[in-house]
Amino acid sequence: MTVDLLRVEIGVIWRLDGRGRLPGPEELVIGVAADGMTAAVRADVPDPVATELLDLVSQAVPSPPGHPPDVLARCAALLGGGREVSGDLAVSRERSVSGEQAVSQRPPLSGGQAVSEEPPVPDKQTVCQEPPASSEQAVSQRPPLSGGQAVSEEPLASGGQAVSQEPSTSGEQAVSEGPWAYHGHAVSGGPCYLVRPPLRFDAPAHVIRSDDPSHATRLRPLRPANWEPEEWDELLAGGASAPWAMIVEDGQVAAICHSARLTPEGAEAGTWTAPAFRGRGYAAATTAAWAALLPDVRLFYSTGADNHSSQRVAGRLGLDAIGWLWKLTPHGSTASQT
Repeated sequence: MTVDLLRVEIGVIWRLDGRGRLPGPEELVIGVAADGMTAAVRADVPDPVATELLDLVSQAVPSPPGHPPDVLARCAALLGGGREVSGDLAVSRERSVSGEQAVSQRPPLSGGQAVSEEPPVPDKQTVCQEPPASSEQAVSQRPPLSGGQAVSEEPLASGGQAVSQEPSTSGEQAVSEGPWAYHGHAVSGGPCYLVRPPLRFDAPAHVIRSDDPSHATRLRPLRPANWEPEEWDELLAGGASAPWAMIVEDGQVAAICHSARLTPEGAEAGTWTAPAFRGRGYAAATTAAWAALLPDVRLFYSTGADNHSSQRVAGRLGLDAIGWLWKLTPHGSTASQT
């Protein structure tokens, strides 16, 4: 079932604890597939509330792609502990909402585009690193996923999560104000894809891969500014974020696809393309090469709702759409880049 793949991807991206709980900052992540919904709750949410949240999600009807599920409003009410009134319906922690009608006053995303009033905070985790097509500016240049979603390099969809097209890791933009703010929570989300190697894509430039150790010496002085020196050295040495694939052009790293997350259950693609080289197919080329390095691993790619460039990368590669991930993040916290 497709919902099972989303459950695995949530585990890969957030590295859930032994109880299946999130490390944060998100209080709730919901995976919406055509055949069902799944969720994970932050570790510090009281068990009774967590149980009710999971029950609400399991009983809810999946929403269409690009439309946040109505149950998000009810979940935010429980997490907020406050009272929200819609008509004659009051939702609060003191009153169970498991059998009630969702409180949702926000219109669904039309055309999969989120209303994002605050730009995502770049944090080194990029599920999808190319900036949203609308601005051509990377939301997150390579950010490691902090409990978040993968990096995709084509522009991140605003309002949506991680795992990798041309700039973005996932790249989601939190919807922090307006109708998308529920009970002190920002709502963000984005599409997720399953990567099935081998991927067929004619590389527009020479791609170098981490399976050839001779590249490390050449690449060491070419560190992009969004990588810390220690991280860059570790990557080239085959440590965290490896394996990887890159394109070098004009004496600089033009594009990277790396393992934004790698666990025994799967890997999430993290991609980034330098601004001067976007729109050339480099994100797709490096993603295809990266996937070839992990033939026996379940691979995922995710991005943000309005990161249309990143979504185009998924289309070029023929990735299988498996659903959407939606996140509730308390105001004042930075949502994971995915």
